[in-house]
Amino acid sequence: MLGQDEAAPEERLAQVNSAIDSIQQWLDSASNNRSEQEQSLRRVSQQIDSLNNTIENNQRSIAELSAHLEDLAKRLANLTEEKTKLEHQVSTALRASYMSGPQNQIKVLLNQEDPAKSARMLQYLAYFNKQRSEQIQQFRRTITQIDTLRQETEDSSAQLLSTQAELAQQQQNLEAEQDERNALLQALKQEIASRSGELEQLQQDRQTLEELIDKINDAIANIPPPEQLTPFAAARGTMPLPLQGQIGSRFGASYSDGNLHRQGVILLANEGDPVRAIHPGRIVFSDWLRGSGLLVVVDHGEGYLSLYAQNQSLVKRKGDWVNRGEPLATAGGNAGTGQAGIYFEIRHNGTAQDPLLWCDNL
Repeated sequence: MLGQDEAAPEERLAQVNSAIDSIQQWLDSASNNRSEQEQSLRRVSQQIDSLNNTIENNQRSIAELSAHLEDLAKRLANLTEEKTKLEHQVSTALRASYMSGPQNQIKVLLNQEDPAKSARMLQYLAYFNKQRSEQIQQFRRTITQIDTLRQETEDSSAQLLSTQAELAQQQQNLEAEQDERNALLQALKQEIASRSGELEQLQQDRQTLEELIDKINDAIANIPPPEQLTPFAAARGTMPLPLQGQIGSRFGASYSDGNLHRQGVILLANEGDPVRAIHPGRIVFSDWLRGSGLLVVVDHGEGYLSLYAQNQSLVKRKGDWVNRGEPLATAGGNAGTGQAGIYFEIRHNGTAQDPLLWCDNL
């Protein structure tokens, strides 16, 4: 019985990994049907995502190195002050030793008539010599520590300069990639206009998202949720929105001249703001999708999915477990209305739900 209990999580993990592989195969197959501009847009978007994550890591490293250098400077200042004090103590001790001469112990013995008093004086003298020796040893250790700290400071400073140079280059690369993405988006708009118009393209984008959701539901249909996972339905009305910002478009709102209606909400925010999970679950999709940009889909069990689209960069990857409030991505520059933010959906067995009925938006 114990062996079966132990095998259950491993079996579930294998099922999840198989489902994610199946979803990825569908995505790769769908990629072959995209136009050249769309494939280039996916590639550039993924490169921007990678650069944003690398830049964030380097910025974190720079902050850590700067704090480390500040700590090293304080420690070096303290040790230098200690060295000055020890120099004075050692100098005084050596001067006293020189003045007393090499025959000091013999003089003590010859000048004392009382043997007990002679023994005490020799003990005092030994203690004095031991103290001088310890002062000298401490002085030497302090000098060694100062040398070590100076070398560590030089190495950390060199690493900081190198990381700053890398960051500057990465930021230049990011600007170039963003320019390329903007050019691709403009070319794609022109292609859509000359090919079939905006409405048909939006309908195709919605169909692509619907196909992805169907594929996800098929792939995870037979995977039981972990027992410790809080039921999604039980959290109705209490979950936080993934972004704290203004609602740019509500569920059911019409767009494309009234021909289509929103199946989610647009949440406005500053570009780069963290996008957080509304409920615990496992990420089953984290990639670029036509019409949705960089998209994260979280499986919450029992047929519930949350979707976070039009992100600037992805923080979590396929297969990752996330808790409520944990960052998944960062908000993009265009959530669908020309303003920064994200597009957010909740689905149950593939059917779109009004996110504002599930999330506390006060």
